[in-house]
Amino acid sequence: MDSQETMVKNLVMKVKQELFSPDFDLVSLVPPSPYDIAWLSMIPNPHRGSDEPLFKGCLDWVVEHQTTGGFWGDDDHVPTIESLTSTLACIVALATWDVGHDAIQKGLAFIHASTEKLLEEQNNSFLEWFVIVFPAMVELAESKGLHVHFSHGSTALVEQVFQKRQQIFQMHRLVQSGGQQQYCSLELMQYLEALPEAYDINLNKTLLLCQSEEDELLIQSPSAIAYAFMKTGRKVFLSKLNSIVKRCGFSVPAIYPMDEDLLRVCLVNRIERLGLAEHFMAEITRKFCWFLHDEDIIVYIEEHHEIFLSAMYNVYRATDVTFRGESDLEDVKEFSKRILEKETLKDSKNLVGPTSMNDLQDQIKHEIGTPWLARLDHLEHRKFIERKEPVGSWTGKGLSCRLSCQCNAMLLQLAMENYTLRQSMFRNELKELERWSKDIGLVDMAFARQKTAYCYFAVASTASHFSLSYVRLAVVKAAVLVTVADDFFDKEGSMNELEALANAVERYNILTYDNFFFLSNINV
Repeated sequence: MDSQETMVKNLVMKVKQELFSPDFDLVSLVPPSPYDIAWLSMIPNPHRGSDEPLFKGCLDWVVEHQTTGGFWGDDDHVPTIESLTSTLACIVALATWDVGHDAIQKGLAFIHASTEKLLEEQNNSFLEWFVIVFPAMVELAESKGLHVHFSHGSTALVEQVFQKRQQIFQMHRLVQSGGQQQYCSLELMQYLEALPEAYDINLNKTLLLCQSEEDELLIQSPSAIAYAFMKTGRKVFLSKLNSIVKRCGFSVPAIYPMDEDLLRVCLVNRIERLGLAEHFMAEITRKFCWFLHDEDIIVYIEEHHEIFLSAMYNVYRATDVTFRGESDLEDVKEFSKRILEKETLKDSKNLVGPTSMNDLQDQIKHEIGTPWLARLDHLEHRKFIERKEPVGSWTGKGLSCRLSCQCNAMLLQLAMENYTLRQSMFRNELKELERWSKDIGLVDMAFARQKTAYCYFAVASTASHFSLSYVRLAVVKAAVLVTVADDFFDKEGSMNELEALANAVERYNILTYDNFFFLSNINV
């Protein structure tokens, strides 16, 4: 066993131990949300007055995780649209407790320098979560005495975002009418901390609508729960916050609780796209068709398909291979395809979206437009490895799913080593075939085309699995011999020789798998 193969085996074992062990917590795959962590860090300790935060660990996280570029986000080098809202929330948290003054100034400098570029990347098509949250964070920062300055070029874009927010509120009828208070919908309750106080929402009455019959809190946004607790002091919110911190530590995710079935689908999809599925076949056993039997979920996904695109993309890809009798998989494939086609239809109407969504749309179009059997898996794996990022765009408080940077880095390292090992195996097989071709004298036949490399590329591109080495060698040798026989008939053989060869083939009858090995070792 060479060093490359040993490295791959060790990395596979590491992934199995860390990601597929019975004790592994799938929620740890979800990256922390600086925005939500900032909101938890703003909560004053109710038992010790307002002089210290309830979750000091969250405040420490904010202090320690500002990037070198002055923003808060997933990547230390590449800010995204989410970095704007996260950075504003984090500097507000620092200002709330009068700490990190240098960090606040660096954050404000980032907002001033980067807002125009990041907003332009959205192509004037801002996602709902950003339209609601960004203006609220600007207003909150200003209320804390933080002067948020935008560059001259970004002013008009910022105004557009504020205008779109007003349109959304009007659409949800978040207004006052005839002196009566209007309660916001459950959908908007996920943005509770970002709703303007001017609307004077009656929190206690509205929040009663956000609990199930089992008294379970339906709000899944940690930042919204943090705000609700600060405004009402109700124990149900404090209990939920404590459970989040107990499960996730101070690396609070954007959504909690996170659907673990969705996380499994996301992880399996990531492993498959990187060309690693063959190493984890025993671990990939769980099906994911549960939502087909819940009519309410089906309707909700249909009505809010934009926030489920990433999940439906993963589900659709995972149904590429089905077997007779797996009706659930066939049904879920049709359903997920229908959801994805809605997005491709939007694109066909020349609707321009954010860059991140355009990337996902391109992947969806490729997935639907190119049947699985028409793809070259090994090239698909390389393309995905070179992206160096998980499939799926960030939709803020939408039900998207990303894997943590640490998980991605581990899988990506394994994928690159696995790809290198497979390339080495391909080169060795090609050398073996060229040696075989030379040893049995095929290269000395002047009339015959030299198709060894051509045949190998054709076979290896469609049968790239590690375990198919013998199949590749056998099929290529058979194809080379057929090519020689074809050239012999076209150019070299006499009529008597051709008749003799044809009779010999007829007597040999139908070739079988084992016959390929026999033919590949005869001397022509």
